[in-house]
Amino acid sequence: MAQESPKNSAAEIPVTSNGEVDDSREHSFNREEFGYNADTQKLLAKNGETLLGAINFFIASVNTLVNKTIEDTLMTVKQYESARIEYDAYRTDLEELNLGPRDANTLPKIEQSQHLFQAHKEKYDKMRNDVSVKLKFLEENKVKVLHNQLVLFHNAIAAYFAGNQKQLEQTLKQFHIKLKTPGVDAPSWLEEQ
Repeated sequence: MAQESPKNSAAEIPVTSNGEVDDSREHSFNREEFGYNADTQKLLAKNGETLLGAINFFIASVNTLVNKTIEDTLMTVKQYESARIEYDAYRTDLEELNLGPRDANTLPKIEQSQHLFQAHKEKYDKMRNDVSVKLKFLEENKVKVLHNQLVLFHNAIAAYFAGNQKQLEQTLKQFHIKLKTPGVDAPSWLEEQ
């Protein structure tokens, strides 16, 4: 038994060594696999941030169109409607005064009414022109902005899901999108001055 124990122990050394080699190979393979997975995850995270930047730009542009450009146009239309109502009111007053008698009391009223009517007619005409220009500009801008933003969105999504990092970055360059570096805040307005 004393002789068999060292012999058995010696016999176990190659088996243990082979097991360690196998384990070492397996761990080595796992390290490579884990390294590859880690690199892949880092790339996915970077591309995800890039895609998120493109999506945020898309949303900001559409929000600007909806909340600023369209809102501004609607405000001008409301001002136009108000100017039209005032113009109609002063026109009606002037017509009523012109239908009445013309004497020393009514002539100054007619003259004042004519002056107010003319001022509100000019305001009405100006607002009508403003609405016309803004609606034309809005239509052109809406089509152009939405087309460009949809192209950006499509290209960014397609590049991301294709795993094409260069195409994704090229899409951002094409639309002049600059991503914020994580952990770096934009300078305050005091620092910029």
